[in-house]
Amino acid sequence: MRSTLTNVALGMVLIFSTASTFAAEGDPPASPEVTAAMKPYLDQYKLAGVIGIVADKNGKVHYKNLLGYADVEAKKPISEDNVFWIASMTKMFAGASIMMLVDEGKVSLDDPVTKVIPQLNKWMVVEEKDQSHVLLKPPVRPVTIRHVLSHTSGLAGSSELQQVTGADSTPLKARALSSVTGPLQWQPGDKYAYGNQGMNVAARIVEIVSGMPYEEFLQKRFFDPLKMTETTFWPSEAQIARLAGAYGPNKEKNGYARGGIGFLTKPLSNRVHRFPEAGGGLFSTTHDIFRYGLMLANDGELDGKRYLSHAAMDELRKEQTGKTKVNYSLGYHLRNGMFGHDGAYGTDLSVNPKTGMVAVFMVQCTGGDQWAARDLFLKTATQIFPK
Repeated sequence: MRSTLTNVALGMVLIFSTASTFAAEGDPPASPEVTAAMKPYLDQYKLAGVIGIVADKNGKVHYKNLLGYADVEAKKPISEDNVFWIASMTKMFAGASIMMLVDEGKVSLDDPVTKVIPQLNKWMVVEEKDQSHVLLKPPVRPVTIRHVLSHTSGLAGSSELQQVTGADSTPLKARALSSVTGPLQWQPGDKYAYGNQGMNVAARIVEIVSGMPYEEFLQKRFFDPLKMTETTFWPSEAQIARLAGAYGPNKEKNGYARGGIGFLTKPLSNRVHRFPEAGGGLFSTTHDIFRYGLMLANDGELDGKRYLSHAAMDELRKEQTGKTKVNYSLGYHLRNGMFGHDGAYGTDLSVNPKTGMVAVFMVQCTGGDQWAARDLFLKTATQIFPK
């Protein structure tokens, strides 16, 4: 294994030395600054492979960095052909789907969730709790659609049903209805706590209001028209073969330890026993995430087709967490003047509405170093983006 890792390290040196000088003809150049920023993470086995895209809203890619490996053991360099589990980036589509229905006049952000799912009128709130008792009281105000999309509903991170059966092994309908069994942890709107349960309730609202399964709504309204041909809850066997490996440093910090996707049920391609997890179930590619980013950067429009109104985009770009003042919108992170979302293994889309910069960061990291690497990438991208 030592000799293999030595060869891998040598291979990475080769990748770094050639990345900025031997780009394919017509390919955007690699940014030396991004390479320098990411190199320590690869040298120290914190990240195995990274794709960094820095582009403008017109679709011009100014810099494209492909560094390291998608498969360390097989010494396969990371490439734009790789598929990634984008995890919580999935939340962006829940927010956008609801805003599309708001544009159509079918729902309002301040509608009580019970207006669409009346069975949830049995929600109760934890008033007191210790080892010997739990005191429940009714909510002092309704849980709204805005609440479930902004993590301020009071819902726990996942439903009790999901905790028993798994994140994606029951339909959205069952997951949404089961949310009444786990009480709200605080009064709606009083606190912010990040989780997936609210996104699944929002996705169920999309199903009921649109009259189609959530995955069909995403396919017809976003993926197909945006030419996001590889974005799916159910990667095929061929796509799984192109899935970038998930890595973190081993215990000795002298090589990589390979991880997996424990959050989702195997096999991933099983459409019979797996259902959409609206908080973190999607797989995608650099190309597809870039396409979605371009739509966001162009105020909800791309290639002559409008997906979301200016008013809807305004909602997605602004803080929605009420008195908690957390920098979060409706399925979108707000960070240093940018909006977008990241995923558990480090994938990230960040769009700057003022400059038009679209930054895509694709990585599969299990070690916890993805956030610092992402932040450094975004800082570097902002510095090198043409003024």
